[in-house]
Amino acid sequence: MLTCDLRIVSGEIIDLRLARIREREYAKDDSIGSFMYFFKYQNKQYCVDATDETPYKGRLINHSVIRPNLKTKVIELNGSKHLILIAKRDIDIGEELLYDYGDRTPCTVAENPWLLNS
Repeated sequence: MLTCDLRIVSGEIIDLRLARIREREYAKDDSIGSFMYFFKYQNKQYCVDATDETPYKGRLINHSVIRPNLKTKVIELNGSKHLILIAKRDIDIGEELLYDYGDRTPCTVAENPWLLNS
């Protein structure tokens, strides 16, 4: 079995309230960008904020709602939540890694219509 460590971010999973505050801050500066992933776990909404540069490249994996070959999963390890990416199927060597960012909020889709058809 081949495994690979594709960490999205080395640390912080935040709640929805703090995520929305950060989104507004990031929107004020076009040079920052936003690498935020929203997800639900045990009926509560969370966000991984991977906006800060780290040595981990998982945050740069592209989006596809049509043909994702990865999916996210939350695991708990030593009392901490970790968001991991796992293969949905066998992935060919050289094939681009893709997952569904999952954000369908009207304001996000209005600014990024490609989220629905890529």
